[in-house]
Amino acid sequence: MECIAHAAIRITAPGRPTYSINHRHCYGIKQWATVLTSIPRTHNLPLQQYLSRAPYGTAAGGGGGTRHEKAAGKMRMTPRIAYQPTNASTWVISDGSVSADKEAVNLAKALSLPWQIKRVQWRKGLQWLPIPFKKLIMDYHHVVNRKHTDRLPWFLTGDSLAAPYPSFVVGAGGKAIPGILQVSRMSGKASFSSYIHFPALPFIHFDQVFLQRHEVVVQLAALGLMKDQKNYFRINSTLNSITSKSLQLAKTRARDNNLIPESFFRNSTPSSPSLGSMPADTIVTVLIGGPNEDCSHHTDRMVHRLARLVDVQNCRVLITFSQRTADNTKQAIAKWQKEIQDDDKIFVYDPMTPMTSPQDAATSGEVSWSNVPGPKGVMGFMSDRNPYEAMLALADKIVVTADSVAMANEALATGKPVYILGGELARGKLKVFHRYLTDLNMTRAFRPGRIPILPLISSTGRTEAIKNRSQVNDTADPLSYPGDHPPWKNTLEGKGPEDAKKLAERLVVLRECRLAGKRVPVHVADATC
Repeated sequence: MECIAHAAIRITAPGRPTYSINHRHCYGIKQWATVLTSIPRTHNLPLQQYLSRAPYGTAAGGGGGTRHEKAAGKMRMTPRIAYQPTNASTWVISDGSVSADKEAVNLAKALSLPWQIKRVQWRKGLQWLPIPFKKLIMDYHHVVNRKHTDRLPWFLTGDSLAAPYPSFVVGAGGKAIPGILQVSRMSGKASFSSYIHFPALPFIHFDQVFLQRHEVVVQLAALGLMKDQKNYFRINSTLNSITSKSLQLAKTRARDNNLIPESFFRNSTPSSPSLGSMPADTIVTVLIGGPNEDCSHHTDRMVHRLARLVDVQNCRVLITFSQRTADNTKQAIAKWQKEIQDDDKIFVYDPMTPMTSPQDAATSGEVSWSNVPGPKGVMGFMSDRNPYEAMLALADKIVVTADSVAMANEALATGKPVYILGGELARGKLKVFHRYLTDLNMTRAFRPGRIPILPLISSTGRTEAIKNRSQVNDTADPLSYPGDHPPWKNTLEGKGPEDAKKLAERLVVLRECRLAGKRVPVHVADATC
């Protein structure tokens, strides 16, 4: 405003001394000052002259025109993009992270329309800017350049977003926001835009926003008076595709393709465990993520706790990494695996392993991760060659690092006992998320003891207690804190596909109501997931 005021002074009073300010070379200041100083002159015209004047941006009689008209012409203030026709399809704007794109793909599949992945992100030099500043750049560009074109603006890079536009555009993760906003604007709001997770922008820029409970409690509540935004819908967990049927199929596929050692598929001979330990055939699957802004990692402590699964509890361990797993964590796990030297006890899978042959790349599944954002030249996270779901199917118990909300929800979808590793290092929304799951008895802290836990036994003696396990205290958990634990209560088993289907039905109804100009039905507006 200071720049505009000084520019206006220089225009209206050229005889006065010029004020020296630091921002006198700001782009567009002179045009805005011209518009402001010409408004009184335009509106003080006689009525007949005012009605007969040429439109803004044109000069009456082939030349001249008011200062306001000339300024408006320079700024090219043309009408916004008209409503564009769409086809029955869905575009998934890729964020580049595996967990976010999995959710967007699952929602796109639930819409039962042809879908494709689009990679659109900010240029490297602008990625460090906060999302609100990026939105300002987009708004300024579209005010100045409102011509309908299929080319991406200068600040975006990636796949083409040319017409025909889809009926729905979905995305998850912060890097997917510019692509969603660009499609929505270029289609004239004809493409119904949906965003999963907290966007760090007013929700009015999207047609529908889906938030998890911890995001509503922590991030949305922090907005104060702005928290009452109408177009968001709370969901219970991340949108996943894990069901008992999908786990069984993944288990069969992994065995046929030799993705996991055969010893983990063999049923061990039932045997009574030693006092205070777990059965010898118990398989524990460990899902290791990576540090982020809300959770740090203590690698040495992590490896020491995992080592007790083999040394103390006599378990067999399956370990897989995520896209964000740090190299020092992988090296520590590899060192521990080398010390054990027993492939029947521990198996480690790294999804970031480069493809070994063109055949692996050709058979990497429906969505090859080499064609979408993420590490190039790696085996697809969402491919049939990834034994991630097979590890979940083989597990008797699952351990998840506290940094990943998506992996925790996918582990809960299996209906098996889930333990959180490193929950004491969680902060902010992750701390609220894990506290919520613990209070509902859906997860427990992963704290295996250094020695076997001695359960309560009757007065008949130690030998009789080993023979008759019914006399042993079953409320003790050798993988968590000592003492009694309440029973497990998992309400998210197999709920991912059901939730995705409900959300898809909601999107279809909302879009139809907007196209027809009707009110949203009460049962849809007040529905909860």
